[in-house]
Amino acid sequence: MARHSMGCSALRRPGDRLVTRFALLFVALSVCTFAGCASTWDTVSSRKTRKDPMSLFKSEEPMAVLRAKSGGGERAVAMRKLKEPAANGQSADVQNEMLTILAQAATTDPSPVVRTAAIDALGRFRDPRAVQVLIVAYQKAEGIPGGTVLSAAEPGVEPAGLLDPKGVNDLLGLTGPIGFQPELTTTIRQCAVTALSQSNSPEAVAFLAKVAVGEGKSTSDKFDDREVRVAAVRGLGQMRQKPAVVALSQVLQAETGKDVVLASRAHEGLVELTGKNLPADPAKWNNVVQSDFQVSSGPSWVEKNLTR
Repeated sequence: MARHSMGCSALRRPGDRLVTRFALLFVALSVCTFAGCASTWDTVSSRKTRKDPMSLFKSEEPMAVLRAKSGGGERAVAMRKLKEPAANGQSADVQNEMLTILAQAATTDPSPVVRTAAIDALGRFRDPRAVQVLIVAYQKAEGIPGGTVLSAAEPGVEPAGLLDPKGVNDLLGLTGPIGFQPELTTTIRQCAVTALSQSNSPEAVAFLAKVAVGEGKSTSDKFDDREVRVAAVRGLGQMRQKPAVVALSQVLQAETGKDVVLASRAHEGLVELTGKNLPADPAKWNNVVQSDFQVSSGPSWVEKNLTR
């Protein structure tokens, strides 16, 4: 009788829990085979899956999950599956709703997993407002309210407006976490940079140019921002605009003889964007920048696949 008073969980044998874990692992491997492993662990380790392992095979509509304000793991998985509403025939109201949810998650969520998932989703949006949200996500990557804000656009470039008519500052006024570990901050910034590189907007190019040349680095940073700069240089190499060429030339000039990786990535980007097969000589590329150069249209789909 005493055993019954402790509840059913107390009657579970030690081996039962081990069997359950092996069962979940088997299901996870099965899901990986058909759906890929990018978000499988988030799904398997969620509280919902532990309660109902068969929920792995129940496909929930991403927007329904996000509207329901589910747990962090479920929201992260939904964000990775989310497709831009406007690009798939949804209404402007749905587009605004999803962009607002992603903006809040990317800039204020206490979970770095949710933040990176939201950033990844925003990188797939063609809505110009997503660019400004991604810039703010980069600036708020430390997870501490306030802090230094790096200017996003060059003179004459109008920043994209957000959904909130009062501006992004009101959106970021929500109570946030006390701060992430430096390594997590770097990861979030790398994700934001990668997402921004998927946009060819002048505002995104101007911002990545500042990151690539090392502007805006806080003297209080305890973690090297080199990996973030490398990501920005790589991203600029995909953005076919003249300011990207100018920024890469500046990086090559500053890092030649200092940082081999940054210099070589900048050189690769310059060759890619201009179509000029010049050596990694800062003086030669400075001459290109000073001339009336044109940005190359890039290799065709066939040429890209032939070089793989």
